[in-house]
This record gives sequence, structure tokens and C-alpha cells, in this order.
Amino acid sequence: MGNKKRGVGIDWYINLKQKEMLKEDNDGFVRFPNSNRQISKLDCGKTMVYLVAFDVKDVMGQRYDLSNLKLEMPGTFVSDDVKRRYESRKFTIDEIDDLIEQQKKDDEYDSLYFPDLMGRDAMTKILSIPLTTSICIGWSEFSFEMRTEIGFWNATFDDLTNEGKKLYYSIRKLHNNKEIRILTFNNI
Repeated sequence: MGNKKRGVGIDWYINLKQKEMLKEDNDGFVRFPNSNRQISKLDCGKTMVYLVAFDVKDVMGQRYDLSNLKLEMPGTFVSDDVKRRYESRKFTIDEIDDLIEQQKKDDEYDSLYFPDLMGRDAMTKILSIPLTTSICIGWSEFSFEMRTEIGFWNATFDDLTNEGKKLYYSIRKLHNNKEIRILTFNNI
């Protein structure tokens, strides 16, 4: 009598509850956008958002003792939250010079955080500038493309949840004389 089979409905319910317990909260500290008139949700790779701190002296070549961390570029670098990547546009075949100029600007922007990106060494080209901290604060299973302009969505301070903003201020307090940035990557 103790070996009675449970009904199919109960097994289904228990299985559903187990799956819900295993489901991760990937959003973390970021409010990712929903598809709407301005943003398309693309099923072509994840989006990851990092909160980082760095010392400007490191960027200028002076070593700071606590900058012993480098971020390995996890996909395509979209933008930071301060100096947003400028809008690009679609080019025709007659505008090849403009396209080359745009690519130079993109490479220059990428080199702000990944200075060896154009180098030959496969390992160092994907490493960031020295950082004092780097935290992945959220990720989505999708990439997000702007519909009103050419380019991808990137997280800003306004896209952080209340807990994300608290974390941002905690990092700012801990690294009070460092630069704090929110970096967005997609196509991962």
C-alpha cells in the first residue's frame, strides 16, 4: 500500500516546481529591455553586463598595485555607459572611404578598454586594460539591437535595478578615486 503510484498530474506539478527552483535569475542587477518600437530582441547570442573599476594611471602606463585583474573580452564589446559608441550608419559601395573611417573610429573606441585588440598575439588582444575590480552584474540569453539607430543596446546606470544602483555606489565608495564603468558585451 505504501507503493501507490502518484497521479500524472502530481508528478507533472512536482517536476514543474523542481524546474522553477533550478531556474537562474540571470538579470541580476540589470533591467534588460523588452522588444518594443525602439529595441529588437535578437536570438543570436547572450548579452553580458559588467561593472568595472580602473585607475587612469594604468591606462597612461603607470602601474597601480591593486590593478591586478584583466577582463577577457567575452564577445563583441558594445559600449560603456559614459562615452557611448557613436552611431554608425549603413554605407553604400560608393562610400567605402567613409566605411573605412568608421571602422577606424570603432577600433579606436575598442582600444580604450582593449588596447591590444589589433595586435597579433591572440591571447593578449582580448585582454582589457588593468582593472581593480570586475563584476558580471547580469546577462540575458538575447542580444538587443536598436531599431531607431544602427547599433546595439548597452546598459547605463538608469538600466540598473535598485539593488544594482546600490552595488554601483558601493563599488564607487570602495574605489573612490577610480573610474567606474558599466560595460556591455553581446553575441556571446
